[in-house]
Amino acid sequence: MNIFNITMQYLKERQKPSVRLLHMAIIVLIVSQIIVSNFMAFNNSGDISSNTVELYGSWLHIITGLFLIPIAVIFLIVELKRHSLKYYFPYLFGEFTQLSSDIRLLLKLKLPDSSDYGVAASVQGLGLGALFLVLFSGLIWFIAWNANLSWANDVEDVHKFVTGFVQAYIIGHGVMGILHVFVYSKSLKGGGDKYH
Repeated sequence: MNIFNITMQYLKERQKPSVRLLHMAIIVLIVSQIIVSNFMAFNNSGDISSNTVELYGSWLHIITGLFLIPIAVIFLIVELKRHSLKYYFPYLFGEFTQLSSDIRLLLKLKLPDSSDYGVAASVQGLGLGALFLVLFSGLIWFIAWNANLSWANDVEDVHKFVTGFVQAYIIGHGVMGILHVFVYSKSLKGGGDKYH
């Protein structure tokens, strides 16, 4: 069985089809946003560069970002129907029991199972928060830029800054996902109980 099939089997066991589809769509759109942002440019007057690559890169980034907003909102609604806000941010509700247990396992270099109010859920909450900071700041920048507001560049700087949080999240989330799939694949080869 190849790694793609193992990964898809792992996700199928843990996510409903709608969540899996939204999850993958968001990942693809965010990665494309990060790549395309390298081809954006504006001239001194604040207009998009007339260079063909930069013109198309800028508009592709803007249009994809605007398209990502409703997808992310739908994803958030679906996730909050499945889990409460407390699930993603247990520390805001004074719930530290599972977090402490997961952190102790991580300190022993063991991978904790995904559980309610644990590290995995908390990290997912941070990822959702970072995503919405980026989308909100990008939308505010787009509105301010279109209206030629004097503070549009300041919002653009904030947008670029918070994008770093999403980039860090994608790397961290990706590494943790790879580790989980690796452990899962070992359990399949061992013929023992499936990893949960």
